[in-house]
Amino acid sequence: MTLVWHDARCLRPEQFPAYEEAHTARASRGEAVLGFVRLARCALAGALEDPQRALRLSYIGDRFPVVRRLTGGGSLSLDPDTLIVVLALPAGRYAAAAPDSLMAAFASPLLAAIRGCGADVAFAPPNDLVAAGRKVASAFLTRRAGVVLFEAVVPLSLDVEELLKTLRLPLEKLSEQGLLAARQRFAPLRTLIPGLRSGPLRARIAAETGRALGLEVRREPPPAVGLARPVGPDDRPPPDVQAFLKTPGGILYLDVWLDRGSVIREARFTGGVACLDPGLFPRLQGSLGATDVAQAESTLAKALEGPPPDIIGVAAADIVYLGHLCAARFDVGRRLGLAAATQISTFSPDRGASVEAILASIDAVLLPYCAKPTWCKWRHRDGCPECGQCAVGEAYGLARERDLTVITITNYEHLRTVLADLKGRGARAFLGVCCTDFFLKRDYAFIEAGVPAVFLDIGGDTCYTLRQEEAAYAGRFEAQAYMDARLLQRLLDWRDRLAAAPGRREPPSSCA
Repeated sequence: MTLVWHDARCLRPEQFPAYEEAHTARASRGEAVLGFVRLARCALAGALEDPQRALRLSYIGDRFPVVRRLTGGGSLSLDPDTLIVVLALPAGRYAAAAPDSLMAAFASPLLAAIRGCGADVAFAPPNDLVAAGRKVASAFLTRRAGVVLFEAVVPLSLDVEELLKTLRLPLEKLSEQGLLAARQRFAPLRTLIPGLRSGPLRARIAAETGRALGLEVRREPPPAVGLARPVGPDDRPPPDVQAFLKTPGGILYLDVWLDRGSVIREARFTGGVACLDPGLFPRLQGSLGATDVAQAESTLAKALEGPPPDIIGVAAADIVYLGHLCAARFDVGRRLGLAAATQISTFSPDRGASVEAILASIDAVLLPYCAKPTWCKWRHRDGCPECGQCAVGEAYGLARERDLTVITITNYEHLRTVLADLKGRGARAFLGVCCTDFFLKRDYAFIEAGVPAVFLDIGGDTCYTLRQEEAAYAGRFEAQAYMDARLLQRLLDWRDRLAAAPGRREPPSSCA
C-alpha cells in the first residue's frame, strides 16, 4: 500500500464534509490518503457538539457558516490561515487499538514535522500539540466502517479576538489585558517559526506520516468535491431534563425529552468528546427510549456492559453517572414542583451520595457578590445587613435563621480560601450559588476541596454572558446577576425536613 497525498486546497466551508467523505471512501477501498485543506472563515463543529452550547450563534449570525466534521472533540473557529490535515486509512491493525494511544500515535508524525521546521512541540493528552504549555494545534480522530480518520487543525496565525467571540466558552474579557492573557494560551506556528512557509511543512508532514506508517509516499491532485448544507439551528423545544459532566476527555451532556410524566421519549448525548465509535451514542440513546427517567442510570449501566467505550478520556462510569445526574435532577424538580430542575445540580467527590443526603448535611451557604446590587456598599464585601432590597439579603436571612454559615464570595482567591476552610473544619456539605459556566471552568477548586455540594445556578447578566470573567475573578465585575431567592428557600426548607428525618444518612466526605 502507498500513502497518496495532495497539497493544500482552498475550499468553501460547505465543501469540507464532502472532502472528508472522499477520503474515507478511498480508505474503505484499501488506500491510505493524506490531504491538506484551508477553509474560508467558518466555525467547525465537532461530530457530537451541540452548536447552541459550543458556539456563540448570536455573534456568528450570517457572518460565516457553521459546518460539522466527522471527528469528535471541541468546536473550532477557523480562518484561511489555518491548515487542516486529513488522513484516512484502512483500520486494519488500528481497529482495536485504545483510543488514547491511537491519538498519540497519529499525532507523532505531525510533531516530528513541526520539530523538523524548528519548533519544540510535544503531545498533551487528550488531543493537543503544545509548546511550553501553549496550544499549537488540536488533533481529532474517529473510526467508522473499517476506516480510521485522523484530522489536525494547525493555526499558522490566529485572530484570538475572533476565536473568543465565536466559541461559546467562558470568554476572557475583550480588553487589551484580557486579549493579551488569552493570546498567551496559544502558539500559532508563525509565532514559533518566523518566516515559516507552509509548503515545506506540508511536505514534511507527508514524509513523516509515510515513515510512521511504513508506506511509500506518492503525490497526486486533490479530489473534486461538492457542497453540503451548513449546520442549522435545532428547532426542538428545550429538553425536559438535562445534566452535564466534565471529564478528562471534555464536557458531556445528556438531554432528555419526556412523555407521560417520567417516560423518556427521546435522549441525546452531546459534547466536545472524541468518540471513535460513531454508533455508540445512538445505541445508548435508543436504550433510554420508553424507559422511566428514574431508570436512566441502571439502563446505561446495562447497555455499557462489556468492553470499555471507545472514547478518549471518558469511562463507562462517567456515562452511567450522567444518567444518575439526569434522574436526580428530575427527582429534585418533581419534589420542588418545578417543570425542570435545570438550575440545580450536585457535586459529590466520590459520586456516591444522593441529592437528599447532601442537602440534609448542608451547613454552609456560599453566595456570589455579583448577585448583590451594583449600588450596594456590601457588593464587594463579605456580609450583608439584610436591608430587604435584594435577593442576597433574603438568602442571608434564610441561612442565618437556620444557624448556617453564610459567606459572600468576593473573588476567586477568596473562594479557594473559603473552600479550604470548609474542608479544614470538616464541613459536611454546602449550598453554593454560581453560574454553570463558572463551575465548569473552575471545577478543580471544588474537586480539590472535596466537600459535597448542591449548586443553584444564577441567571441574568453574568460575567460570562458579558465576557467579563477576568474582572469577576478579581472581584471587579460591575453588572448584576439574578438569584432565585424563592427557589433557594424551597431548597433550604427541603433541607430542614431531611435533616429532621430520623435515621438519615450523611454523605461520604473526604473532610470528615
